[in-house]
Amino acid sequence: MSYLEKEVRHLFGKAVHCYGLIEDGDHIAVAVSGGKDSITLLTLLQERLRHVPIHYELRAIYVDLGFDATIADELRKFFEKIDVPYDIIKTDHGIKAHSKANLEHPCFLCSRLRRMTLFRHAWKIGFRKIAFGHNQDDFIETFFMNICFSGQTSSIVPKQTFFDGEIVVIRPLALVPSHKIARFVEQTGLPHFPNPCPSAGKSTRTHIRRFLGSLYRVNDKVRGNIFRAMSHVNLEYLPPPLESEKKDVGNAKKDHLSD
Repeated sequence: MSYLEKEVRHLFGKAVHCYGLIEDGDHIAVAVSGGKDSITLLTLLQERLRHVPIHYELRAIYVDLGFDATIADELRKFFEKIDVPYDIIKTDHGIKAHSKANLEHPCFLCSRLRRMTLFRHAWKIGFRKIAFGHNQDDFIETFFMNICFSGQTSSIVPKQTFFDGEIVVIRPLALVPSHKIARFVEQTGLPHFPNPCPSAGKSTRTHIRRFLGSLYRVNDKVRGNIFRAMSHVNLEYLPPPLESEKKDVGNAKKDHLSD
């Protein structure tokens, strides 16, 4: 096992332990997209079962957005090869999001429909904990997206409850940078599939990613510093909201919690 593989596994385990993401007896649905992150997450969660004194059930769920049917076929082969129970849900969410009838950005509608389908199916089959493959870069990029385009300081979190605790979302790759996951997949030979969405690489996130990439090239400590800064907020040195903005901030928090 290479140093990189050990590091990725260590960071994954550290996130699970430090953020309290998994408990004995959990039923965890893994949201698999076919990309490097979700495939890595499923693999690490299955590996972990062999090395920890607790037991949890795993089930892979792939929501087919309607772009490329071959991905579902290849994922089915992978799930069966590693002996993980799975569900493949065929939808037209991606097609609908890119139709002329959709008046909002296709990514917004597609993401919302996919998440609703995933949540409903997981709840229906009794898997109340859902694991997403968001990596450390996703946390940082979301942080900057919300600052630049939503006017609020927020991001995604390692553990989050929805519907009064009926669903719990966990993100065990929170401490793993995306480039290390890419190398992990390459070294271990895990399968992965390109994103078939016609809007891939054209989102706001892509612009933020390029901006951050330029900072990372200047100083390799920037990524870690930004991630730590999200957990070390000194409110005394930040301006308070204007009176006219306080109501908007309160409404935004309510909307976020109801998502």
